[in-house]
Amino acid sequence: MATFPGGIRRGLQWVVVMVLAVLPAARGGDEPPRKLLARFCGECHFDGADEGGVAIDTLLAAASPGKPVKPGAPEHAAWVNLWKNLRADTMPPADEPQPSTGERQRLLEFVSRDVLGVDPKRPDPGHVVLRRLNRVEYGNTVRDLTGIDENLRDDLPADDTGYGFDTIGEVLSVSPLLMEKYLELAGRVGDRVAAEAAGRKGDDYPAKLRRLFPSGPQPEDPAARPEHLRRTLRRLAERAFRRPADDATVKRLVAVAEAAMAEPGGSFEGGIAAAVTAVLASPRFLFRVEDEAAAATQLGIAVPIDEFALASRLSYFLWSTMPDDELFTVAAAGKLRAELPRQVERMLRDRRSDAFVRNFVGQWLQTRDVEALPFDVRRVLGVKEREQGERIFSDEVRRAMRQETEMLFGHVLREGLAATDLLVGRSTFLNEPLARFYGVPDVKGKEMRLVSLGDDVPRGGLLTHGSMLVVTSNPTRTSPVKRGLFILDNLLGTPAPPAPPGVPPLDEVAAALPKEATMRELMERHRRDPLCSSCHARMDPLGLALERYNAVGQWRADEAAAKIDTSGRLITGERFADVRELSAVIAGPRRRDFHRCLAEKLLTYALGRGLEYFDGPAVDTILEELDKDGRLDALVQGVVASAPFQMTRSRAAASPAKPAAKAVPAKPGPPSATKSKP
Repeated sequence: MATFPGGIRRGLQWVVVMVLAVLPAARGGDEPPRKLLARFCGECHFDGADEGGVAIDTLLAAASPGKPVKPGAPEHAAWVNLWKNLRADTMPPADEPQPSTGERQRLLEFVSRDVLGVDPKRPDPGHVVLRRLNRVEYGNTVRDLTGIDENLRDDLPADDTGYGFDTIGEVLSVSPLLMEKYLELAGRVGDRVAAEAAGRKGDDYPAKLRRLFPSGPQPEDPAARPEHLRRTLRRLAERAFRRPADDATVKRLVAVAEAAMAEPGGSFEGGIAAAVTAVLASPRFLFRVEDEAAAATQLGIAVPIDEFALASRLSYFLWSTMPDDELFTVAAAGKLRAELPRQVERMLRDRRSDAFVRNFVGQWLQTRDVEALPFDVRRVLGVKEREQGERIFSDEVRRAMRQETEMLFGHVLREGLAATDLLVGRSTFLNEPLARFYGVPDVKGKEMRLVSLGDDVPRGGLLTHGSMLVVTSNPTRTSPVKRGLFILDNLLGTPAPPAPPGVPPLDEVAAALPKEATMRELMERHRRDPLCSSCHARMDPLGLALERYNAVGQWRADEAAAKIDTSGRLITGERFADVRELSAVIAGPRRRDFHRCLAEKLLTYALGRGLEYFDGPAVDTILEELDKDGRLDALVQGVVASAPFQMTRSRAAASPAKPAAKAVPAKPGPPSATKSKP
């Protein structure tokens, strides 16, 4: 038996020295990022290998040290995609060796800072084009400005959407038809103001009219009337244009009002109504004008917007309407930035924030579509008569599905709960019709209320909401592809690329298989094509986890359904047995992906533009704060505190090239088409 000099301990030390001598150099914190890329990505993307059309060694050869790749250059998009995949842990693939947390962070910093030129110390807040009020915002703003509560939204054409939302400035264009509508509605509102104010005395003004007549009726003293008119119209202009009004603007409005008052039968109230008509047709009302703060050009590419613009960003984000008197007063005093956390808390407690919940959730999770999507209820529910199916899956049930998702989001937001409670919480909002549809006992009445769910109830979290299951189905059957894609896009933030041309529909695949083939077998056959396999490997396991729910969101409790295999594996490697475990994986190991996805959706909605690679540091800052307790309201606070929300790109700064938002027209279409509805 061999012995070592110096005893056993000395012998073990000698073995360690010998092993270290033959090992390659340690791959610690000082390994250059270029070598890390070669080590973890070399098999597929180096030395002639260009899987997915990406040759990283070629990209590295073209990258000049200290000289970032310019936006618009052919290789720029490839580097951005590489950065996104590294950030989402989707590259390298889960079955390949993975970089450590520190190594992945060094790679991200290399791509972001050295290659793409992103400097967290010099944030680029991006550029938002002049934004028109969308039709929801227009209707709400007219109501809050004039007190005339009339449904104006349905008189306007539906807004196009970009990046999933109808708040995107690039697609909110103005056509001649839309301008005609604005002129028509402005006149109608002006007529309503004149009719409601006619013949009333000051003490008889209803509260809503006092928004337009805060100083009361015309004074009896003719000498006091001009100043009274100017004061009334100055306030109108300031509130309508969401910032202080200059004297020239007030002078023009006074001329409009005086001309109306001078007509036969004219009156003070009629003059104000004429000014209202002119204001509502003004571009300064229809568009959200944003100015840079005073002396801001000294700060570089990112400059603060002025406090009146900040008040408008805040109010249209959280209320979908104009700033109220408190926001305007605080902005006028120059104190809004200092008071932002308190103002956000106040605004979220106000019921006007229901508009934020309804409009953001309605587009993020597509709950706007639930009440209008067509279904073959006889085929889906297995009933003989269409009327019977429509009694089961009724308009009342559809409406309650939409409300369930919106109310849960609002509850988590206002109660200071963790954002992941949206996924794994064991409570939801139900009324008797929806509870009956779900098979949840002991819920009575038509009023929606918070209901605790027992462990035996196959509900809990967004993935089991009827709204989500309905908008991701086809008219006659479930769609694991749509459901999986929905989760990737809206919960994990890792959307799959578009399908290649020429892929046969699932119905053609089904025709080649036995009639009793399961959905999983259909999907496995469908993705045999190598071109389809990589994308379907991301989507299908997620969608199949929801296969126990039918196309209209009911739990399938029959014997055949009990045999459905709902197990799967995320592309990042985590395994799950069913939808509840899938929700737990997203809320647990993949929580940061969920937080990042939700932060990016909120920022997109709030900013009115799509996010770019240079927004990465802002998103990371939001996530650092969110990681402390995970509260949904903290996420909203983080969005408001972010540089992109509070700043704009200096007019003197060059604008990096970026792709334009793809407008999605609001027209009838499948659930995957984004539509705008009131």
